[in-house]
Amino acid sequence: MKLSFSYIIINLLLSCLVVARQDDGKTGRKHKYDFQSTLKAHRKGETAKEFVHKDTTAETEVEYTAAALQYAPYDDLSAGGLAVLEENARAFIQYAGEARDMGAQIIVFPEYGLTSLNLGFTWGTFLAQTQIVPDPEDKEVPCEYGDVKNSSKIMKELSCAAMESGIYLVVDLAEQSNCSEIAFGDEDLPFSQNGNASSVLSGCKFYNSQVVFDDAGAVVARYRKKHLFVEPVFTPGTEPDSAATFQTSFGVTFTLLICFDIIYEDPAVSNIYNLGVRDALLSTAWMDQLPSLAAPQVWKGFSQGNNVNLVAANIYDPPGGFLGAGIFRGVYSEPEYYTYDASSGTKLIVGKVKTKSALPSAKTHQPSDFDVFNYKAFDDLPLLGRTQMEERQSNAMELMVNEEKIHKQNTNQNMEHKFKHENLSRYNNVILERTSPGVVAFQELCHEDNLCCNVTYEYPAEEPEDIVYMLIAYSGIVGHAHNLYLTYVQDCGVVLCLNETIASCGHFEKAYVPDSAFRAYSLSGTFGDRYIYPSVFTDALQLFGAEKWNYTLSESPDHYHAIIHLHEEVNDLSMLNLYGRWFSRDPNH
Repeated sequence: MKLSFSYIIINLLLSCLVVARQDDGKTGRKHKYDFQSTLKAHRKGETAKEFVHKDTTAETEVEYTAAALQYAPYDDLSAGGLAVLEENARAFIQYAGEARDMGAQIIVFPEYGLTSLNLGFTWGTFLAQTQIVPDPEDKEVPCEYGDVKNSSKIMKELSCAAMESGIYLVVDLAEQSNCSEIAFGDEDLPFSQNGNASSVLSGCKFYNSQVVFDDAGAVVARYRKKHLFVEPVFTPGTEPDSAATFQTSFGVTFTLLICFDIIYEDPAVSNIYNLGVRDALLSTAWMDQLPSLAAPQVWKGFSQGNNVNLVAANIYDPPGGFLGAGIFRGVYSEPEYYTYDASSGTKLIVGKVKTKSALPSAKTHQPSDFDVFNYKAFDDLPLLGRTQMEERQSNAMELMVNEEKIHKQNTNQNMEHKFKHENLSRYNNVILERTSPGVVAFQELCHEDNLCCNVTYEYPAEEPEDIVYMLIAYSGIVGHAHNLYLTYVQDCGVVLCLNETIASCGHFEKAYVPDSAFRAYSLSGTFGDRYIYPSVFTDALQLFGAEKWNYTLSESPDHYHAIIHLHEEVNDLSMLNLYGRWFSRDPNH
């Protein structure tokens, strides 16, 4: 159905009565559908005190060329941990040269791209995969080092590559700190023997770190990952968020972040809103989770929701659920360049990015009175995060070892792209009832904290009865990695389901959607905080084109109002989503 024809039909049917599904306790309502008044209601925040993402400063536009690498790391430890680093560094240097030849000024490599996810699970093997990183304030050029120990060898090679190619390298690596004169016996203690290893390690710490080499080979930034995800061998970073920023010779200021950081406030979101940074660089080993947290959804949502450009690099390992890389150009809401294909292998993405050189005025977000709430309502959630740190580390170590065994079994069986699935059982949900072709319906669904989600939609043609879409709404705590990590989420979504049960929703990698099965016009919601990440995802596991929809966010005295408007029909919609984060309500771990 063509867009213009759809809108003609809509306006001819303003007086049509549409009955929404009634569902006890889930705020189903009857509505006389009036498209113009509904659209006006959706936009009511436009008269509020300010548009959150409205540009108010005169800024100079800057264009640069960025590269991101989706990479399958070499992980054979038979020749030792250093051999793994050397092989992967060799590949990084090769791809950096290719990116430079394509005009790139900066390239981002994935998390665990140097070490791989195979850390060996013994202290000696792991130590051989770590590097000493100088303080960026010293502006050291490792390429100028003389003879180096193994703990600086890869740093020197990468520094020389940056110097020779004249391109910025953003590399994730395992950093060692205060680890001089450490040696393990022939038994090479396993990670599980922390007590025996502590006396040998003697104050040594390890960090999952993003290191930036400038175009002269100097170390100009070092960000130590703050939000670790089942990585008990590493210590969380404690530096100020500003330590995760750096300015390039081509006039762009970037903020760094690693993997799980992307769903937290620090460091990147803090630097975006408090320092005015417009461009972010993500090294990640992101494990896909449906229906809301597949890698492209997260990256697009972060970029669009925060009005920033994001360059993201993921490892390539489809059986483990790791896939993708891309450049998401949210400053001007331009189309993204990305790859998300299980058969693609290692792949380099290069593209031009427009940004703004001047930093906009920004104010620190102050939590409002309604940020305070009672956690008691969530006592039924198994909160492993409330156990003692020693127990959590033990749990994480066991999870890490077990998941590595399962992953190897899956890898040996096939190369299919594996997905994890979110638990939607706590979500309010209502089936979006089938309409006659040309009849537009409106459905509302609410949950806790005054979260209310609204969708306008139609079924353009008669389709098989097994096509089911639900509107879902949730405001509350969400657990990750068997509830080791807890975040506070507000979520509005229209999701494809295999049947009329909420447990079947989000398994759309198994679904088939006929063309024109479902047409969404808008999705909106009222949220408690401004950090809302929009995305439109198809059953082909691809993003719906950025030019075919737009996102607006407005602020009222007691809430934020977010809305996605779709300008064109999504023939194979799987998830239409507004994924909100309420950072001040995250439980303390």
